[in-house]
Amino acid sequence: MKSGLILIFSLTLMSTQILAAGCSEMAAFNTKVMNFLETTNLTNETKNKINLLSTECQNGHDMGMEVENIDSCKTVMSMVEVN
Repeated sequence: MKSGLILIFSLTLMSTQILAAGCSEMAAFNTKVMNFLETTNLTNETKNKINLLSTECQNGHDMGMEVENIDSCKTVMSMVEVN
């Protein structure tokens, strides 16, 4: 009984760590995009495209996908990358 409770507790802790890792990944994405939008002079068309793709990225992440595996996230990241 005691080892069963320890197992359940351990699995719960591991699952929350996994969820937290995904949240921080999305937070880093959002921060990078927002900083880019605030510091760069872009056309409204480009801003709208970035915002639309970011929304698609967020929707994919909300469905459980990792940011690095979502095409719209990759596209936005390539757009906001500073060379």
